[in-house]
Amino acid sequence: MIFAQNITFRYRLNSSDYPPILKNLSLEIEDSESVAIIGPNGSGKSTLGRCLNGLLVPQSGKILIDGLDTSDDKKKWNIHKQVGMIFQNPENQLVTTTVEREIAFGLENLGLPSPEICDRVEWVLDRFHLSKYRHYPPHKLSGGEKQRVAIASVTAMQPRYLICDEPTSLLDPYDRRVILDLLFSIIDEYKMSMVFITQSSEEATQMDRVVLLAGGKLVKSGTPEKVYYDSSILVKHGLEIPVAKQLGDLLRTRGFKVPDTAIRPKPLVNWLSEQLSSPLQYKNRQTSSGIKANEPPHIAKTDENYIGKSSQPPIIEFDKVNHTYSLGTTLEIPALRDITTQIYRGNCVAITGANGSGKSTMIQHLNGLLEADSGRLNVDGINVATPDTNLKELRKKVGLVFQFPEYQMFEETIFDEVAFGPRQLGIKESEIPRLVNLSLERVNLDPKQFLQRHPLSLSGGEKRRAAIAGILVTEPSILALDEPTSGLDSQSSHQVEAIFKEYVKMGATLLLITHDMDLISRLADRILVLKDGRLKADGTTEKIFAMGESSKIPGLGQPSLCELLDTIKKAGFRLDSNCFQLERAAEMIDSCIKAEKNNKSNHK
Repeated sequence: MIFAQNITFRYRLNSSDYPPILKNLSLEIEDSESVAIIGPNGSGKSTLGRCLNGLLVPQSGKILIDGLDTSDDKKKWNIHKQVGMIFQNPENQLVTTTVEREIAFGLENLGLPSPEICDRVEWVLDRFHLSKYRHYPPHKLSGGEKQRVAIASVTAMQPRYLICDEPTSLLDPYDRRVILDLLFSIIDEYKMSMVFITQSSEEATQMDRVVLLAGGKLVKSGTPEKVYYDSSILVKHGLEIPVAKQLGDLLRTRGFKVPDTAIRPKPLVNWLSEQLSSPLQYKNRQTSSGIKANEPPHIAKTDENYIGKSSQPPIIEFDKVNHTYSLGTTLEIPALRDITTQIYRGNCVAITGANGSGKSTMIQHLNGLLEADSGRLNVDGINVATPDTNLKELRKKVGLVFQFPEYQMFEETIFDEVAFGPRQLGIKESEIPRLVNLSLERVNLDPKQFLQRHPLSLSGGEKRRAAIAGILVTEPSILALDEPTSGLDSQSSHQVEAIFKEYVKMGATLLLITHDMDLISRLADRILVLKDGRLKADGTTEKIFAMGESSKIPGLGQPSLCELLDTIKKAGFRLDSNCFQLERAAEMIDSCIKAEKNNKSNHK
């Protein structure tokens, strides 16, 4: 058992600028228990995780791991053997030159016999679908692939306790489900306990228990049904509410007695199925995309009728662009293959696809960070591929936020970090403080609290918002963002979305790499889907999502509401599952149930 009693932790002692991250917090983790830790950005979730495995020692209080005190240096080795840690950024724990060596590294440090190490490495490579990367350098993998390697390396050691800090946030929808199922199977098989830090309510509700942190304190703890019962507490702290809970709440406002325990899809669907004695035909069969509910859509490789196309020339044009990493070596991997597409001014375009499909590679060509091996790329009138390209002029037009925001932070304070861009553009020094404050406020970072903070002292979500602020301050005409909401709590995510929407309204062009299908449904006009470096599908958001499971495109999922409605359809409700609005979904279900009741009355 893990026992934490009255722990307080502060990153800098005797500094009023750094208040305690954890405040007199007590928590117990039982044997063979899965516990979700949720809370807003900066609430102390990652800090708590590091304290629970002994990487950090609280200034007051104590933490015992099966009776071993984490403050006792002599016990550190035994504690680290029992408590494995998967970090928010996989780069923080990848240390070797090949995937195979990475998995073996921890096992060797445990002093296991060579035959057992070989057996475990083979077992993990197979179960985590990493065999094809056996001899590949981890640093050459995509962000999601690195995360899979990091998860595999820790689980191979079979610790008694597993601390996971947002381990699925960089994974595509398919990999997210596979890895989560795999983690559950492993902890069940080896009787492990798991502490799962997450911003996803859908993931949190799958755990045995949920712990809500806010301001470094434990606000609520209990079963998922208990913690998510009162939505107002979650909303107060800016957290996500499960879509099944949201739909159930809306149905209650319409007079339906949906059980309070229906916070997950299965209980809600079970209750709904009891309301029907026979399948019904939902009267309005036409979807917002113009496709009939049961008619499989036809999606060409490029949908010529996508939103935003105009008589104006495209602001971005890819013409048979190719890029290969480690070209001419045994590690050669094609990342982009004959990419051809046009993006128009004022569009919000989502780029999605499985991990390693070429998404990050594609946008890094836009401001000259990567150069195409062949093909042509024009960005706002600039031919990017020519040797005499004015990169400074190009980078004024294209702002890029990386997948890991700390990669682009190098100044000593947040003020200097956000001020760096305006200074490079020659803006008067007297004007810079106003621009910096305004940009921080736009991403909900209080200048009074954050201006003098070191960038690397921020939480993962705060770093991401600071990185976005550092790009927005220069107001580029093209904004390319790689997983911009990964690690953000619900409130921060929606605030950032509002900024992006306003940015597009002002005529800017937004390119959004993300695995968050809900974000795409709320923000994007159009979706580009990549597979193995090729453009697999290109169309309006509604048409791409209408493809549903029939698309068989790796990495392309559906918004959580669409997935829930698909499940409800299988229970007998004939409705349009390609729906992005909760109110509309509740209206369709209401109509189905009322029609069923009328049908029963007419047959009496």
